[in-house]
Amino acid sequence: MLILAACSSAGGEITGAPTTAPSEAPPAAQSAPPPATPPPGAESYVANAADFVKAADWDAKETVTIELAEMSFTPKDIVLEAGRPYVLEIVNVGTEKHEFTAEAFMRTVATRKAETGESEVKVPFFTEIEVFAGRSAELFLIPLIPGVYELVCEIEGHFEQGMFGTITVTGETPAAPSLQLADVATGAWLADGPERVAAADWDTRETLTIDLAEMSFTPKDTILKVGQPYILEVVNKGTEKHEFTAEAFFRTIAFRKAEDASGEFKGPAPLEVEVFADKSIEVFLIPTEAGVFDLVCLIEGHFEQGMFGTITVVAGD
Repeated sequence: MLILAACSSAGGEITGAPTTAPSEAPPAAQSAPPPATPPPGAESYVANAADFVKAADWDAKETVTIELAEMSFTPKDIVLEAGRPYVLEIVNVGTEKHEFTAEAFMRTVATRKAETGESEVKVPFFTEIEVFAGRSAELFLIPLIPGVYELVCEIEGHFEQGMFGTITVTGETPAAPSLQLADVATGAWLADGPERVAAADWDTRETLTIDLAEMSFTPKDTILKVGQPYILEVVNKGTEKHEFTAEAFFRTIAFRKAEDASGEFKGPAPLEVEVFADKSIEVFLIPTEAGVFDLVCLIEGHFEQGMFGTITVVAGD
């Protein structure tokens, strides 16, 4: 893993608030978003996000509500403080789906999870969050690097109609834990995953249903083929929440998205997927490596009571 120092040739000091106020956004008719401060290292991410998530006092978190509509973010500039835990409550008050996409920002935060009324999704960092009309999603995170970052909706035509804004992070990068940045290309996920997802014929996808209950996965062994696009429909038929976690398997897949009734969530790869009682989520993926991988629920006591299984990936045709 390539660990970058706290100062980068791409962006100077990462501590300290922005020296100037963010520029005003151009009129909706213009096609360019407001200028934004890139993160240190154009393709770096926070490698030790888990350290910040664990150290944070989540009882002191602040909730910030962001409304999505046709064609706007409200507020248009979201102001956050470095080092403080937040829940960004992203509410789609419009009549069509909208994206909340801020790739550069997302690579400079410690991400805990995204949560809806159906599920929780954990990834190293989010590349895109899409919220369906009348629905909402909560994003738990800690901003770490001061700057001004672009916020956009990239659904066709939305950006052009003015659906963009900024996220401004003030203050200073926390001194502890010590921030570790790494090259995205060295992360514990499939480096060419996005290219494989884009090249795949998703019309040939197969849908497999995996039921969660107390305390079981059904089927206990899920069998997949290398190179075949899948939708894994993970359905919780139990009376309490359960995890669908297969870390070693997740590191080998081309991950397209996780989708529930509230929205879509994209990142390099899943770390953990949790499904609430009587809810479901779909995981879009392509296996790339043959093998037998552990599938577990790590909620306290569940594994010990037998909630584990396997995902077996066999060579394709």
